[in-house]
Amino acid sequence: MQKRKQFTLGIITLLLLCILAGCQFGNQKKKTEKKVDYYIGVVDNNAPYYYKDADGTEKGLYVTFLDKLSKEQSFTYMFVPMDISASEQSVDGFIGSTVVKTGEKEVLSGSEFYTSDICVLVPKESRLLDMRSLKNKIIAAPAGAGEERFAKYLANKYKGRAITFSHVEEAIGDIEKGYSQALILDKEYYDAHMDTFKNWNCLKVSSQFQNNHKFYKVSK
Repeated sequence: MQKRKQFTLGIITLLLLCILAGCQFGNQKKKTEKKVDYYIGVVDNNAPYYYKDADGTEKGLYVTFLDKLSKEQSFTYMFVPMDISASEQSVDGFIGSTVVKTGEKEVLSGSEFYTSDICVLVPKESRLLDMRSLKNKIIAAPAGAGEERFAKYLANKYKGRAITFSHVEEAIGDIEKGYSQALILDKEYYDAHMDTFKNWNCLKVSSQFQNNHKFYKVSK
């Protein structure tokens, strides 16, 4: 009988310890949760605009811009990294050159703060030596940005076809497999990823089509 009481008391004590530990964990979680005025969507792994270094520190032009703006206008924010295809995620704002889709939320006027050039890239082994080589070719570009407009223009001019992608890696893979032949990218992105494109040629840097980088806010 005594052993049974001791066993019951042991169980009760263990349960109480678990409950207390859960409460402490919950309190710690609440303390670590960072509440801010705005959650800002941004395309991830997009150097030199937004990326994280080896230590996980956020870097890039967008980080510098929002840091300055938040101090001037006295608001707090947190970046919400996403890819282009996830731009309908619920956020309070978005920074980038893509056209933002926010579901039922209304996009307020975006303030443009930076402009970058757009270039035409082809693999060196493709033997596409000039813009006329793009005749009847498939041209890939990121969806919803200046690159897509440029790709459609080129496809119309050279009787080819423009397609869009969400991930640069996928587009490169498709070109390597022969599914498409040319890639339209932001020139500064290209410059920041020269290791990736060391076996590619830049056929042209557009003077007509550019990327307009904006900071959007959406209605709450």
